Amino acid sequence: MEMKRDLKTGEALYEDLHRVHLSGAIASCLHFLDNENPSREVPPHYHEFIEIIYGIRGSFYASMSNRNILVHEGDMLLINVNEVHTFRHFEPCEYYCLQFDPALIFTSPVYSTGAKYILPFRTASAGNASESDFSLLATKEELEGTRIPEYIRDYHREFTTQETGYELAIRADILRIFLWYLRRMEQSGLSLYKTSSIRQEDLLRLNQVLDHIHENYMQPVLAEKMAKMCNMSYSYFSRFFRNCMGQTFSDYLLFVRLTEAEKLLITTSRSISQIALDTGFSTSSYFITQFKKHKNITPKQLKQKIASSEYVKKGSA
Repeated sequence: MEMKRDLKTGEALYEDLHRVHLSGAIASCLHFLDNENPSREVPPHYHEFIEIIYGIRGSFYASMSNRNILVHEGDMLLINVNEVHTFRHFEPCEYYCLQFDPALIFTSPVYSTGAKYILPFRTASAGNASESDFSLLATKEELEGTRIPEYIRDYHREFTTQETGYELAIRADILRIFLWYLRRMEQSGLSLYKTSSIRQEDLLRLNQVLDHIHENYMQPVLAEKMAKMCNMSYSYFSRFFRNCMGQTFSDYLLFVRLTEAEKLLITTSRSISQIALDTGFSTSSYFITQFKKHKNITPKQLKQKIASSEYVKKGSA
């Protein structure tokens, strides 16, 4: 695993595994966490790819959004795009780490039907805890009787050997794993969308809006402007967005800004007030209040937690 350091501060902890090992939109590696240090921590980091962790030996903690999840041998954990997470172990352990870009795997330049299956994973973290359960842990017991462990091992084997057509084999494995997650979500009573159906043209509009938010969150982003972009009235757009996303436009924009602020808190030495400004918040006090409300930790406490990390102190990467 490599960590790409910020050229300005030298402190970035943006995981860059895929830049080194990626072939197209896929990557795989096998991590060994030995017992040289009885308590080793991989510091908070994020990446722009979906990551699947599959325990092979031992156990370790994965922390995401202040939730500590114990991953045992045979368990599978899905970590979403841009989701800040960290790992900590107290015994020798081993796990597969699979990374891939869902958009490049599922969609085409003309937004094929796979697009509707990407959106829930792209936005899963924006909902409440119960709505994002499908993206968390699948236990060994839950996976018994399924072929998921076989697909994961095949994924890693194909990527490692890279025989002719390995990209097709890996894509097939990803599709099967995602299908299992999606059906698991439905069986848990969670729908792909808050609305019973979503048309292909609506998907295109929604993706256009989401792209604009993610590219311009640091500036004023008005629902009125988004409505015009979609050729809708403001009231119709508001209902459309809420029906599709299960939350208001302003709530989703706040989620994006908090997510980006969290990245800056863990990857730079910028002040809290500067981070608030850089991520589109009108005042630092409002930023602090919202961060505490949604992350259950203040920005200052998060910075202190990272600064006290033994991993960071040693400058490991």
